Amino acid sequence: MDVFRKLSIKYKLIFVVVLTAAIGLTLASSASVSYDHIMQKQALAEEMQILSQVVALRSAAALSFGDQKNALANLNTLKVSSSVRFACMYDADGKTFVKVGQGELPYECPTSLMADGEYFEQDYLDVFQSVIRNNEVIGQVVIRSGLEQLNDRLQQQLIVSVVVLIISLCIAFALTARMQRQIYKPIIQLGKVAAQVSNNNNYAIRASVENDDEFGKTVKAFNDMLHEIEQDKKDLLELAYYDPLTHLPNRRMFSEKIKLALENVTRNKNSKVALIFMDVDKFKQINDTLGHDIGDIFLIEFSKRLQAALPDTATAFRLGGDEFTVIQNDVLEKADIIKTAEAIYKEIAPELQVAGLNLTMSASLGIVMSDGNDTPITMMKNADIALYRAKDAGRGNYQFFS
Repeated sequence: MDVFRKLSIKYKLIFVVVLTAAIGLTLASSASVSYDHIMQKQALAEEMQILSQVVALRSAAALSFGDQKNALANLNTLKVSSSVRFACMYDADGKTFVKVGQGELPYECPTSLMADGEYFEQDYLDVFQSVIRNNEVIGQVVIRSGLEQLNDRLQQQLIVSVVVLIISLCIAFALTARMQRQIYKPIIQLGKVAAQVSNNNNYAIRASVENDDEFGKTVKAFNDMLHEIEQDKKDLLELAYYDPLTHLPNRRMFSEKIKLALENVTRNKNSKVALIFMDVDKFKQINDTLGHDIGDIFLIEFSKRLQAALPDTATAFRLGGDEFTVIQNDVLEKADIIKTAEAIYKEIAPELQVAGLNLTMSASLGIVMSDGNDTPITMMKNADIALYRAKDAGRGNYQFFS
């Protein structure tokens, strides 16, 4: 069994199919040969029984009158059957009256007589038949028939059965080797896809569905599972890196991006990175007087307008509450970030109509630029200082750190 466990699915399938076919064919052949052998033995017994009855009937007179010549002639008629080895006729005292053998083979008549009937031994059949005259038993006829013909027939049938078995197993092996690909191929492919998913941590990979059987349903279920895992992974990523209200990148994403931006600008001395800290002016007043639902709508709309104002090189983040940041890469001069700040004010300038109210959007911005010689903490601290300067200057404006 250990060897079988180590076999690949391909060879396991071939082994199981060929073994099953071998067992089935062997049982069928054995049953067929055994049945035929039994029927042949019955036919031989019936044939010998009929012959013994005919000889006994014809020899009644010869045995009564001690006519050995006629009795011997009657026994000689049995020699036409090649299976008869010898025949013996006994008188009423159980003594051998006449006997005849097939060819020159030596033989001995049985010394003990049996009741009428057929008796099979290992390699021969004995038939005992009483000789009756006037309802009185006056002797007995014994015919011994060899089983060589039956055994030859049995041997021939066994040879034919073995040949048929070998041919059938070869056909079964060939068909199984060809058809088992349809069975094990999806399993092998499924294993390869599972390995790719595990090695690459990529749950977007899918296994192809080629069959509509149980394996096909298993592959579909596997793909559905990968889809669920992929979706769960996206949801977890969304929760980990994005704000659930505005769907902007959150503080965690911001921390990674500002670090990456500083590393990039350190390698590229031809540009700078700019950081904007901003607070929505008087948002607490809106939230407290109009309620959190209106406040959430306000923040969502502010986020949309903020994103619409930014160039492709800038990304907006929500740190929490009414605090937002913007990281802008590839800044060549101060005018680039000033353009972004003015675009933000232009985009948020229109009033927001909600619940029958016209709400004004305003924000204070603190801006800092770096050539890569700052740390993320330093840039954030400097941008925060600039933000407070903007608030002290009356809100609704932007200030640079200097």
